[in-house]
Amino acid sequence: MTLRLPTGEVTVLLGEQIVRRRLMDMLDDSSARGDTGQPATVHRVSAGASEGVATRRRRLEDAGSVDGAAIVLVDHITDGLDAAGRRAVLSALATVAARGAAVLVDDGDCVAALAMADGTLRADPVRGLVLEPASGSAAPLEELYRAS
Repeated sequence: MTLRLPTGEVTVLLGEQIVRRRLMDMLDDSSARGDTGQPATVHRVSAGASEGVATRRRRLEDAGSVDGAAIVLVDHITDGLDAAGRRAVLSALATVAARGAAVLVDDGDCVAALAMADGTLRADPVRGLVLEPASGSAAPLEELYRAS
């Protein structure tokens, strides 16, 4: 599967939870490539349920700043937080994208994540994976699965 994410943008993964989970698990950090075809650094960010807002924000803000990650995968970083905490953590996504990274977010609170997003990657049972920029136009990438 080839997947191209927009660099310098936050993309939120939408669709059924099981499909989002499988997609995040399928993404192979060692096969990531940049625009030139050279290997790209991937940084995965997640948090434990007992971690506070400040720790989670710091993880996001640090993502890629040390290793220059071209791709940052954010996996359920807000689980266990209240609405204010989720917004505070997710507001750090723009900092990560501003460094030029392609940021893909899978979060339990898709509505809060969408508020910070530049676009979405929808796992659609009919169209497969569809990248939907904030403008609302859709460009199909490729099929991930078909509903049975």
